[in-house]
Parts: sequence; C-alpha cells; structure tokens
Amino acid sequence: LAADAKRDILSERPESVKSGRRIEELGAPPRKRERLPPKPGSLKPGALPGAVKAAPPSRIEPQLATQVPNPPGGEGPAEKTGELWLHEIKFDGYRTMAHVIDGEVRMITRGGIDWTKRYGDLPQAFSRLPVAQAIIDGEIMVLDDRGISRFALLQDALAEGAGSKLHFYAFDLLHLDGWDLRKAPLIKRKALLAELLAGQAANAAIQYSDHVEGDGQGLYDQVSELGLEGVVSKRADAIYMSGRTKSWTKVKAQKTDDFVIAGYTVSDRAEGLAALGMAEFENGELHYRGKVGTGFDRDMATELLARLERLTAGASPPEGVPREIMREMHWVKPLLSARVRYSNRTADNAIRHGVFRGLRDVGGLTTPVPVKRKRLIAESDLATIWVTNPERRLFGKTGPTKLDIAVYYALVGDFMLPHIIGRPVSLVRCPTGKPQDCFFQRHAFTGMPPSVAVFESVNSEGETKTYLSVEDAKGYLALAQFGVVEFHTWGTHRTKLDRPDQIVFDLDPGEGISWREVVEAAVHIKGGLESLGLVPFVKTSGGKGIHITVPVTRKQNWKKLHQASSAISTLLAASAPDTFTTTMGKENRKKRIFIDFHRNARGHTSAAPYSLRARTNLPASTPVSWTDLETIDAPEDLNYVSLPGLLETSGDPWAEIDEAGRDLPALER
Repeated sequence: LAADAKRDILSERPESVKSGRRIEELGAPPRKRERLPPKPGSLKPGALPGAVKAAPPSRIEPQLATQVPNPPGGEGPAEKTGELWLHEIKFDGYRTMAHVIDGEVRMITRGGIDWTKRYGDLPQAFSRLPVAQAIIDGEIMVLDDRGISRFALLQDALAEGAGSKLHFYAFDLLHLDGWDLRKAPLIKRKALLAELLAGQAANAAIQYSDHVEGDGQGLYDQVSELGLEGVVSKRADAIYMSGRTKSWTKVKAQKTDDFVIAGYTVSDRAEGLAALGMAEFENGELHYRGKVGTGFDRDMATELLARLERLTAGASPPEGVPREIMREMHWVKPLLSARVRYSNRTADNAIRHGVFRGLRDVGGLTTPVPVKRKRLIAESDLATIWVTNPERRLFGKTGPTKLDIAVYYALVGDFMLPHIIGRPVSLVRCPTGKPQDCFFQRHAFTGMPPSVAVFESVNSEGETKTYLSVEDAKGYLALAQFGVVEFHTWGTHRTKLDRPDQIVFDLDPGEGISWREVVEAAVHIKGGLESLGLVPFVKTSGGKGIHITVPVTRKQNWKKLHQASSAISTLLAASAPDTFTTTMGKENRKKRIFIDFHRNARGHTSAAPYSLRARTNLPASTPVSWTDLETIDAPEDLNYVSLPGLLETSGDPWAEIDEAGRDLPALER
C-alpha cells in the first residue's frame, strides 16, 4: 500500500494496524476467512532470491531497530533515502521467535529463553500451520478492549496463566521447509509470510503484521493520535541481520519517560492542583525538568494533591530551578514518579508539551498476610529510636536522612529480623552521607553498640578474626540507628558456622540487558532449579539484578556447597548459553547475564532480605513471590518509603523458607 498524504490509512485499512479487527467489530462474531490457508507443500521458499538450502538453526538472534527522529522514506532531506521502506506498527509486548520443527514448537524470547510452556495455547496454533519447518519472528501481546496491545495486560496474563489470552503478531519469516530465507529481501519474505498465514481468522492467535510502503509519516501521525507505541520502518530490500542495524529504524509516537515529582503548584482557578514540578536524577543529584499541568482530571488532581501534601516536610528543591518557579512551587520529597508524554526537550533539558499519563505503579505485594503476625519490634522499640545527626542527608541535597533510614528498619523489622537473627552479618556504613565515603564493615569496630554480638572465627588465611551477628531486635535497631545503610548475611548461622543452609544465585545483567530480560531469565532459572528438586525463592537485588536463594539441608560444608553451586550454575547456563555466562569479567557478559555463584563460599555474603542499598532513593532488596516478580516494572520503586506501606497489607513471601530446605543433587562437574 503506497503512502499518500490524501489517504486516511486507518480508514482504508483499519484492520491492519493492531488487532486485525475494526473498532466496531471488537464485540462482534469473528469474520469469515477471506482466503483459504495454503495447502502443505504449496509454498515455494526456494524461489526467493537469496534463499539457501539449510537445516533450521536452533536459535537466531533477533534483528533490532535503531531509534531515529522521523520515519524514513519521506521527502525531507534526512528522510529521502532513495530506497523503498516498509512501515509497521511498533508493538508493546515480548519479542519472540517461533520455531516449528516437524510438529514440535519452541517459543524463544529475545534473550534466548525457551518460554514455550509459559505461552499457554499459543504453541498449539503454530503446530497447526501447514509447514514442516518454519522460524517466524514476531511479538507476543495481549490486546485491550480497543484491540491495542498493553504490556501490563501481558504481564498479568503470564503471571496468572496465559491460556488463550495471547496473540502473536508475525512480521518476518526466516526459515521455511528447509530453506534459510535470511538473505532474501524483506519484501519477499513478508509476501511469503502473508501466504503462509492466509486464512487466519480476525481473532486468531497468530496474526500477520501488515505494513505501509513509502512515506511512513502518515502512519506515524495516526499512530501518535491513537496513543500507540510508534512505528518501525524496514528497508524493503534488506536481508535479515541479527543485532541492532540501520536497515530497521524505530520512531516512538512522541516520547514517554518517567520523571520524579519534585513539587507542585496550586491555583484558585484549578481549585487545587495546577501543575506538577518534574525532575530526574543525574549523577545522583535531582535536576529540575519543567512543569506538567495537563493529563489529570479533577479526581486524579485531588488524589495527587492529597498524597503530595504529606511529602512536603523536610523537602528540598532540585538543582536548576528557575527563580520564578522557586517562588510558586511547593517542594516535596522525591518519592513519587510519574509517566509523562512530551514532544521534545529544550536546550537546557526541560520537557516541552508534557502530559501526565499516570503515576508509575509500584505494584502490589500479594503474599497473603498470616492470621497472626509475629511481632518482633515492639511499640516501645519504635519510641526509643535515637540517631546522631538525624537530619544529615545521604546521596545529595534531596536524599533521605539518617532518621529516615532508622525509621525504615524499625518499620520492616518484623519481616527482616527472621532472616538475619543468628546469622553473621557484614554492614555498609555511610558516615558522611557521601557515596564515595561508604565502606564495608565485616569485623567488630570501635564504638560499636554493645547489643551487637561478636564472635571469633578463623578465616580462609588461617587468621582469627572477630565477626558480627544480630541476635535480637535490640542489636538490630542499634545498628540501624548507628548509620548502617546495608545489611549483608552469610548463608549460615553463627552456631553452625560450617554447615551452610542457603545457596544464592545472583543474576547480574551485562550491558544491553533490560529488566524484562532479567525477569525472563529468573523464571527460566526457577524451572531449572525445580527440576533438580530444589525450592527457589526470589528477591530484587536493589539494583539491576535478581537474587535467587535456595534453602538446603545442612549436610555439606562450605567447600562442597561451593562446588555444588558451581556445578548447578554451569548446568543452568548450558540450558541457554546465549543468555547466561558463569565467567567473571564485564567483557564476558555483554548481552548476557552472569550467574554469580561465588557468594556461596565461606565468609562471603549477599544483601539481606529487605536490606536497603546505598544508592539513589535507597531501593530495597525485596523478597517477592514469583507471581509478583513478573508485574514489577521498576524495582527501584521498592524503596525506603514505599516498602513499609506495602508490607502493611502483605505477608512475607519468604516466611516458610527455612522449612523448604532440600538435599543438594549430586552433579558431575
């Protein structure tokens, strides 16, 4: 379909944009098929120029688009390339390759993980295609009632059980019946893909992702108006090349980013909230980025104002605030984040034409609350919190205070203490509040609170050293009031020091790995550990990674535990070698996830459950259920402010971890 500025693409081809269905048809019975599906053997992949006779590969790394300011193929100097471009809707789902080999179907994620079992009925739809072999590139999504893909709905579907909720939008055909098509022109591959999928019903699980040829600006304008993700443009004659390329480009429909709400203004005309003051962190400091005064209705404005008014005490303005803004803005603690859509940024990085799209949802913690929650921190303990220099801020002028940290640990103590009492601990202390002055405290120190237990042990070098242990609520609160920011624990108890009872697998993402891909990887690791008869528990790391903790019986010493964790990590990495590595070094983990098992050696530690991390806005290393893990978009939002409130209505997903210990499997290294 050639582009024409006088034509309304969505009117002429309303079914080709998202769901394959017109808006008015969404509630109607499915249409009758307009074309019959091809007969087996009727497609001729070998006739495509560039097709090569070959066996299907086990995995193809997906091709990725390069972001550009405008769709190519237009008349502007930057867009007029002299080449034909195909323009497609940019979807909001999980990129996936469908491998169909002699009736067996595998669904491989962008990160190289096999998620066939997680995709509900979708694999069955592929098994019914009239092919012996096929590799199809596309996106998995869930559609809302307007036929538009929504990632939040996809997260919910995967967490609850996908069933028949998923759709696969196919946009490329890379292999068909013994022919490798990656060297064939894209326009030829898509034509063959359209033939393969001919006859699919409008509401079928597998849909063909159609395109517009020529100038993509018209499609982009309409996509922007509808609030869709954007446009992906592909050179019509391009071969398929794994990795990020310039023969595929993408343009987002306006820009959408998350900003910290740093303040607000009020007015009589607005009868309350008038605008939000937006900011973002840069090198640990909060910088002002402008006002947003549209996008919230009266109810939302009332709710926002009520929440923000409670955050004004002790707040400081961010950097770079214009003088006239300083006079009118009510500053708040930088604890809430909003999603804002805007056109572009000014020379001084302020957002233009910003529209509020909603608060960034922290999500809920859905672990059931026990009927009787054991109280370890008494009300009298909370009343005795005392901190030197309570107003000293950590990590910048708008950061939390020492008192904020002490209060956090008091509030989460009932949940955190069961996981650290009796275990040797190491601490991260930040006495000046500056990140560069933070340090790791493993041994007893001068001025240490007397309620903290101290014991002696011989280290790996044969030296006798003193170590620390939290034995009760009094010692725990004393450390929290003493300026401790992080707690790290050994995988054992002080009284049984050489009989560890936990293994930790730290999933550390390398360059180019997104949070979504780390979650994919964690779910894959869970399945591998369960297949070995183990019971894995999961928590956010407080950074970009995920910690998976496995309780074990005390039948092995540290050496054997470390050997077993190494063997298990090697086995897990071998199940998806393009995704995982067990080799240290940043150069080994580009586009991969490092499975760090070295925390399972004697004297090594990992962040304790519910421990804060010494980073901007103090995120917590938060235990979550496996279901909740998949609904988290921004793990940094589980922090010193949000987490105590979330735990008020939730139980501890790790409450039964000590009862879940299993014998380690015997594995050959």
